[in-house]
Amino acid sequence: MVSASHAHLVQRVVDEIWNAGDLDLADELFGRTYVNHGGLVPDLVCGPESVKFSVALYRMAFPNLHIWADELRASGGMVTLRWTARAGSNNGDGVRTRGDALTGSTKFSVIGDQIVESWTSWNSAAVLEKLGVAPRMG
Repeated sequence: MVSASHAHLVQRVVDEIWNAGDLDLADELFGRTYVNHGGLVPDLVCGPESVKFSVALYRMAFPNLHIWADELRASGGMVTLRWTARAGSNNGDGVRTRGDALTGSTKFSVIGDQIVESWTSWNSAAVLEKLGVAPRMG
């Protein structure tokens, strides 16, 4: 039962904070000393403010950013999320087109009803190659 509620908490982060932009919800779902290791943007501050900063930054840079939870597994106080993020465009009917994808995974440590720490890894080499910053592999 606890694992299911922890998985639901992470799904809310994806749906309500990242996809819907409800930044105030971070105060409820993240502990005041929360830190993310290896995120897309190094956290400059800890706690819910770091989540708000990251989400606001990415939603400003990519207004049509959408994140999909490809797989969500919970065990005890840990939740693992495999995700896909796309910065596609909205076709006017509310249907998002499939732009370039960024894939990764994040492992969350949950205590009580708050996320206290997370570890993120993503396909950084492919993104850097696509941007022309890194040499083409293969």
